[in-house]
Amino acid sequence: MKKLVLSFLALLLFVVSTTYAPAPATAATKYDFKNVNWGMTVNQVKKKEKSKLLDQSKIKDISLLEYKTTGFRVNAKLVYIFYNNKLVRAVYEIYPNDYKKTTMDKYYKYFSIKRDLLDEYDGSINFKDGLTPSGKRVLYDSEDVEKDLVAGAIALESNWVIDKKKTSISLMLARVTDAVRLRVIYTDYNLKYDLDELIDAQKY
Repeated sequence: MKKLVLSFLALLLFVVSTTYAPAPATAATKYDFKNVNWGMTVNQVKKKEKSKLLDQSKIKDISLLEYKTTGFRVNAKLVYIFYNNKLVRAVYEIYPNDYKKTTMDKYYKYFSIKRDLLDEYDGSINFKDGLTPSGKRVLYDSEDVEKDLVAGAIALESNWVIDKKKTSISLMLARVTDAVRLRVIYTDYNLKYDLDELIDAQKY
């Protein structure tokens, strides 16, 4: 189990490592994500989240709650990430372990979710569709997009900051280790530390 959690942390770090600073949006809600707020404890989130709990784990200062749920009208896995027992991030993985879904299914769903987020928030976003692994933006041929995504030659990414700069959202489609994964990542925008460096440090 520890190896699986470490693998998840490594994959999560890889996915968010190319995230650019998002542009601001203007939505304001009572909660920072779903019906929870940044800084809540593991027990507080467990009382709020009604989806089926799949797993709960902890390595050093990082704790994870994993749920089976739906997100953006499809099956998803929802992972809450805590640092020092304070909620700092939530991640939807779309079509988790659904081997019937192809890379192109995820590609089209990426743009569907992007439209949903544009409708819900602000038209001002920082999008980097067509990133290389080093974070450089490139033009890509739509006819070769499946091959390039599978090979890890490109990734798709869009970013927002919402709720009066309380929450950042990263929509990402990228190859992570063994598969092309579609994720929507919500993070506390006002953290005073680099969360990804902390996640990486938990592996050692």
